[in-house]
Amino acid sequence: MATQDIQDQPQRRQSAPVPGPVSFDLSTAAASAVRRTTGMLLRHKLLIGTVIVLGTGIAGLVALRMTPLYTAQTLIMVEHRKNQVMNYQEVVSGLSTELGALQSEVAILKSPAFAEKVVDKLGLMNDPEFNAALRPEQTNWFYYLNPKNWLPDSWWNSARGDRPEITLSPEEKTANERTSVVNNFIENLAVRPQGRSYVIAVDFDSEDPRKASLIANTIGEMYLVDQLDEKFKAAKRATAWLEERITELRREAKTTGEAAEKYRAESGLTNANGETTLIAQQLAELNTSYVLARTKRQEAEAKLREVSTLAQSPRGVSAIGDVLGSPLIQALRQQEVELQRKIADAANKYGARHPTLTALQSELRDLQGQIKADVGRIVQNLSNEVELERGREAALKTNLDQLQAQRNQQQESNVTLRTLERDAETSQTMYEAMLTRFQEIAGQTEIQQPDARIVSEAAIPLNPSQPNKKMIVLLALIASATLGVLLAMLREQSERGFRSPHQFESATGVRSLGIVPAIGRRRRGTSPAAYAIDKPMSAFAEAMQNLRTTLLLANPDGHQRVILFSSSVPGEGKSSIAAAFARICANAGQKTIILDCDMRRKGLHPMLGLENRHGLYEVLSGECAPNEVIQTDPRTGLHFIASGRGSALPQDMLGSSRMHQLISRLALEYDRVILDSPPVLAVSEGKLLAALADQTVFIVHWGKTKRETAMAGLKEIVEAGGEVVGVLFSQVDIRRHAQYEFPDSGRYHGYRRYYAN
Repeated sequence: MATQDIQDQPQRRQSAPVPGPVSFDLSTAAASAVRRTTGMLLRHKLLIGTVIVLGTGIAGLVALRMTPLYTAQTLIMVEHRKNQVMNYQEVVSGLSTELGALQSEVAILKSPAFAEKVVDKLGLMNDPEFNAALRPEQTNWFYYLNPKNWLPDSWWNSARGDRPEITLSPEEKTANERTSVVNNFIENLAVRPQGRSYVIAVDFDSEDPRKASLIANTIGEMYLVDQLDEKFKAAKRATAWLEERITELRREAKTTGEAAEKYRAESGLTNANGETTLIAQQLAELNTSYVLARTKRQEAEAKLREVSTLAQSPRGVSAIGDVLGSPLIQALRQQEVELQRKIADAANKYGARHPTLTALQSELRDLQGQIKADVGRIVQNLSNEVELERGREAALKTNLDQLQAQRNQQQESNVTLRTLERDAETSQTMYEAMLTRFQEIAGQTEIQQPDARIVSEAAIPLNPSQPNKKMIVLLALIASATLGVLLAMLREQSERGFRSPHQFESATGVRSLGIVPAIGRRRRGTSPAAYAIDKPMSAFAEAMQNLRTTLLLANPDGHQRVILFSSSVPGEGKSSIAAAFARICANAGQKTIILDCDMRRKGLHPMLGLENRHGLYEVLSGECAPNEVIQTDPRTGLHFIASGRGSALPQDMLGSSRMHQLISRLALEYDRVILDSPPVLAVSEGKLLAALADQTVFIVHWGKTKRETAMAGLKEIVEAGGEVVGVLFSQVDIRRHAQYEFPDSGRYHGYRRYYAN
């Protein structure tokens, strides 16, 4: 709300700008960004340089104090071609050359178990480089730079929440010490495959170059020995197992063979294959005879049924002759036909009662009787033949069943026998295979070869591999420079003060009255009021002249003569600027008077070199007349009323009617009436004075006064009815101000040839 209230006032005085075409040049924007970045770096060059120097110096010091390490390298190649003296299968298969197999060998070389073997072989338990318990206590200054060494270990343990220390037995302490040595050994060991080859590089770092070479070569030798040892152990385990298994198989083969022979003897199967073949032939022949007999029986039965059926039919006798194909029946049938023809002829010729016809009919009856008798005998013969075939079939069936039962029994015995023989044969085969494998392994034991070989032994390194001091310093330089820039950016973002009137105008809408350069260090002992007169061609004096000109242009008719110089908090240079401005105005021929209205601090009279025996307090209290307290500056003719020596409440004094009358009288007598006000946020008198002044110049300490503080002070003046003519920035570092990318950046500094500072 405060900002909105402040912004509303100047907006009422100004007309809205007419929007026009906007152009945007990328090259211009990029150049502007570069200038802003460069300015930021230049503004914080001290911070960045300090961080770079400290960071690089500490890194260089650490690099110099670091113990140099020497790296020795041994190259081990995994054999992908096998030398086979005998074409035997190995107990432990050779190493695969796939990436997974090479990584497994790398893991073996870096395993604690393998490292422990090397530690034992070289006696590294007694080496202080790996056994921290044997190292002497460090007491040099570099040791004390480590913050961890500033406090006892018990304090660190308590801070981490560790449990109380556990009491260990001597054996457990030795085991822990051994584990620590192995871990230190592994930390200095680097194992990696070299590209897509079968070569494994083994690097070891040590403080002693000879020790590094010795350990790297020992690792390679121990690796080959470890491979052979594992093969010997595997062969020994396989031999022991095969001996036990061969004994069992020998016993099993003997037992199964004896069981087969015993069953063959009990079953009487001396030649099972031959007997089986003979029975099969007999069974086949008998089965063929049985089939033939059954066929004949079926044919005889069929013929008997047909003949019996025909015998009952009217034409049975004639049909039987055709069916049976009997010559006798056929001859008798022809005679019957001939007699029937003769009887027909005789009946036509002689009549029915003729003796010839009767004789022929008697002969026909005799012939037909003979035919029936012959047919009966044939049917009886067929019945006998059927019974004969049935008997023969039944006999063959009985023999076939007996032979089949004998064959089934023999097959069952053969199956059991073959099972026993297969068991015996399997046991014998396994026994022979195990015996052969045992002999192969026994032959391999004497010709075992490792699956790798050393292609390059580690030489003694002449130059240390660590630390890379140049790289450490370079990285430290880059890191510290980056950190310095980040800190500068953080500091830039964390700045809470206004760096330009343009920022203040954008935030509040109050126009700028310019900037006041800070006085150089060599003239710090001189008051700004004296400096403005002593150095009339200086940038500071020019700033006062610029303020005077701006206020003149803001008041062309000259009616606004009372000017209040106010600020938010003490130390912003308000009194110094008011005194210097008053002297500039008086020196320019304007009749000017300045009043020290800060009755608490009373700091204006030393700046002008005058006294504070009687002043404003005495006038307002009625003790003195205004003419009695006015002092004159001998250098410029400036009139001055000091604050006085009274101790009454300033609020009551400055808010009284006498103060109003005094200001009105002075405004009639002088061209400029300048009031030096106390800070508005510190005390309340500043708001009373703002209501009395025609114009208020609001002072802000460049880059120091917080933005919220400055805006709050401005709000207090506006709410008190003060007419804020503009904001003036004090104590501006024109060199740093020129490094910002503001519209007024570079003012005074960019044109310093025009000034005599």
